[in-house]
Amino acid sequence: MNEDSKAMTELLSRVIILTTGGTIQNDLSVEGYLSGEELVSRIPEIQEIAEITVEDISSVGSHQMTSDIWYALANRINMLAGSEYCPDGFVITSGSNTLEETAYFLNLVLKTEIPVVLTASQRNHGMVGNDGDMNLLSAVRVAICEESVNKGVLVVVNDQIHSAREVTKVVTSRPDAWSSGDIGVLGLCDKYGYVQYYRETQRRHAPDVIFDLSDSSAETFPKIVVEYSISNADGSGIPHEIETGAQGIVYAGFPTGAPAEPNGGGQAEQLRLAAEVVPVVMSHRGADGWPYRRRTILEDGSFIWGDTLSPQKAAILLSLSLTKTLDPKEIQEIFLEY
Repeated sequence: MNEDSKAMTELLSRVIILTTGGTIQNDLSVEGYLSGEELVSRIPEIQEIAEITVEDISSVGSHQMTSDIWYALANRINMLAGSEYCPDGFVITSGSNTLEETAYFLNLVLKTEIPVVLTASQRNHGMVGNDGDMNLLSAVRVAICEESVNKGVLVVVNDQIHSAREVTKVVTSRPDAWSSGDIGVLGLCDKYGYVQYYRETQRRHAPDVIFDLSDSSAETFPKIVVEYSISNADGSGIPHEIETGAQGIVYAGFPTGAPAEPNGGGQAEQLRLAAEVVPVVMSHRGADGWPYRRRTILEDGSFIWGDTLSPQKAAILLSLSLTKTLDPKEIQEIFLEY
């Protein structure tokens, strides 16, 4: 390395890329997933904007994502953020289908203001229209942007910057697969490197969080079951889920939040009985809006209102809440804050 190159490297921001697998690391010409180093080597522009260090945390698809990997990511980021090797930003590659859950978990447990950005891809390397390279480059640009500090965990895809709390995948395989629904994106970025924020999330996020990884582990992470609403559902599986270890239930009710109640019983009655044993969060199966509070929360507070959280994110927040308290009223306050 000549002196000019050395001086330029010393001026670049430092970014640590943590890889977990997914389509963004999948090449049609090879078996399995590319390593992080192989992935970055295919995008030379990244080395021009940041000093990159790569660590492979896992090499799995979305369908194989587990709480073990979540804990590994969170512990590694928290450790590096508090060390002498602290970077200016973190970028995480992920499979697209569970990216939103990984991002939201990290948003609730990380203890750093340093930007943490997740990204993914809808099209493999070697496929016409591969979007992964641009998404990864954009994620690095957002991670080194000063305005990204203390924004909570971010998701950068398709030239958009999303909050981990709101983003969800809504399309199977198009590059425009992600949406933040009613709440909207935080900002935009473009292929020329411009990053612009337009709003901030109003809910608590990393590092202003009450959850501590030392309160639980991947092995003891509370088991939550999502119960889905359909016409004529009788809720007969709910008692079985509790008997086999479910510590909480998230109900993906009809879009208004109403549970199925055929002949005056069904899921509604089973949920009322379940709420006497475990916390029950009322969410809904719709895309936007929220379940009506007057229809979902009993007067005695037996049910917990899930607000605008999707069922899958409500399940993560409920799991973490159970590491702090078993009181439904206290859990409700947590849901109103996060």
